[in-house]
Amino acid sequence: MLLLVTSLLLCELPHPAFLLIPEKSDLRTVAPASSLNVRFDSRTMNLSWDCQENTTFSKCFLTDKKNRVVEPRLSNNECSCTFREICLHEGVTFEVHVNTSQRGFQQKLLYPNSGREGTAAQNFSCFIYNADLMNCTWARGPTAPRDVQYFLYIRNSKRRREIRCPYYIQDSGTHVGCHLDNLSGLTSRNYFLVNGTSREIGIQFFDSLLDTKKIERFNPPSNVTVRCNTTHCLVRWK
Repeated sequence: MLLLVTSLLLCELPHPAFLLIPEKSDLRTVAPASSLNVRFDSRTMNLSWDCQENTTFSKCFLTDKKNRVVEPRLSNNECSCTFREICLHEGVTFEVHVNTSQRGFQQKLLYPNSGREGTAAQNFSCFIYNADLMNCTWARGPTAPRDVQYFLYIRNSKRRREIRCPYYIQDSGTHVGCHLDNLSGLTSRNYFLVNGTSREIGIQFFDSLLDTKKIERFNPPSNVTVRCNTTHCLVRWK
């Protein structure tokens, strides 16, 4: 029986992934100077800041381009929070509020998708065949330079394993797809990142969530034969 699964790209930011290690290190961490020294590690999706003495209250949240807010649970004595189920390629703004017995602190941290507009991979989709083979494909960004090269990374919902594409599909030397013949590291919900490099300009990244449980489809079997008697039926198929 052939199992066909089509990727469902979920960037709706449900109420409370991580960005895998990109080819360029400038996507990894953002840490401007400030009183709280707020910083974001995109590999672990962890937002952290300097702990303040006598903290009485703290919270963190992000706002996306559509003004949707995601706020993870946070204990008052914590100085970090971890976001789950988020996509970053449209750009988000993180915000931290901390109150102490003496004063209050607030800081915003913009996490942009740096690079020329229109250079990110587009038309991203994946298909899983027979439960253990997967092909992902994408197209070159409309403003991407000739020397652009794309790379695919996958991480499961538990963030315990990172998969780098083992076999790329190429078009004139540019990676436009990936074939995986071992899906043992995936879970029902996975995070996909396609980033790129170029010697000419910065390349934007594309990220998305793939939920395999919600989009499972079964192809009908072939060569079906049915033989019945008065007590039972025997069904055979390929």
